[in-house]
Amino acid sequence: MKKTLLGILAIALLLGFSIGSFAAEKTAKPAEKAAAKDVDKSKPTAGMYWEKWENGKAKGLVPPCGVNVLPLGGDDILQATVDTYCAVKPGQYYSFINPAVMKIYKEKGDKYPDGKTGILEFKEIGVAFTTDHKGGKPIYDVVSLKDGKSVASKEKGHPLNPETCASCHAGHKQVCVGFVCGNR
Repeated sequence: MKKTLLGILAIALLLGFSIGSFAAEKTAKPAEKAAAKDVDKSKPTAGMYWEKWENGKAKGLVPPCGVNVLPLGGDDILQATVDTYCAVKPGQYYSFINPAVMKIYKEKGDKYPDGKTGILEFKEIGVAFTTDHKGGKPIYDVVSLKDGKSVASKEKGHPLNPETCASCHAGHKQVCVGFVCGNR
């Protein structure tokens, strides 16, 4: 009986979300609909230096705060990502890897040459997390997708502070090989 009631509740919620989504889509202007369909969010933002880079393997959606991803097949780094970034509601993300280091990335190498390495792009909030290397050490930043300029926070512990990136990457060495994270 309990399973039946939960099933009915789930169907009702799904139907409610579907109707709300349909109503919102129906009231959208034709130009907005066309523009939304034409945007491929898995492609790098046009005009950025990573525009012609290949996709990395890290991609997904940052769930809302409070979601435990571990029973859903997630791992510790995904849970840390959710816990760190959910408050800024970043939405969908895609990674891009510099073709010059793609072989190192694919082989799960731990030594990257100096230069631009990888990007994690969040179009919904208009930023990208960048990873560069210099002298074997990572350099993290947060840049605007509008102009490529740094929008990194200086506030300690803020999700858009590069120190936050650094401590997480260093804390998950088994996944962040060479300071580059991803489901590889």
